[in-house]
Amino acid sequence: MDGRSFLSSLAYVMFSPFFHRTALAEQIDFDQLRKRFDPAMTKKLAVIKLPPSFWMQDPKINPRADHLLWAALLLDDPERVALAFSAMAVEHEERQRKQAADDAPGITEVFEEAVHDLLQLIPKKNHELRSHIHRLAGRIIP
Repeated sequence: MDGRSFLSSLAYVMFSPFFHRTALAEQIDFDQLRKRFDPAMTKKLAVIKLPPSFWMQDPKINPRADHLLWAALLLDDPERVALAFSAMAVEHEERQRKQAADDAPGITEVFEEAVHDLLQLIPKKNHELRSHIHRLAGRIIP
């Protein structure tokens, strides 16, 4: 396992109990998800306030923005979704600054891809949750 996939797997650990197909097919423990989201978002905001060269790659310190977005969408909390989206936008802007602007997807595409990835984890039979996430995501990026 290379270093990047190892870090990616560590980032997944914080929210992994919530992002399995079986967990998304059953009742989600929203209290537990909320308890994990809030400190993770606090950590993310602290990291992105630093100059980008000081952004830590350790997912225990700098949780993945897409996982924060997924958690916020599952919590059905527009304010948390907006916070997670803001973190995604800051990271996206920094990535775009480092590469040619025409090579990188726009923030809308990044957001839509993250939502799509979450929806791929939710069983098709859970229509209510899937449509609810679509509606909430549509309010963030119309």
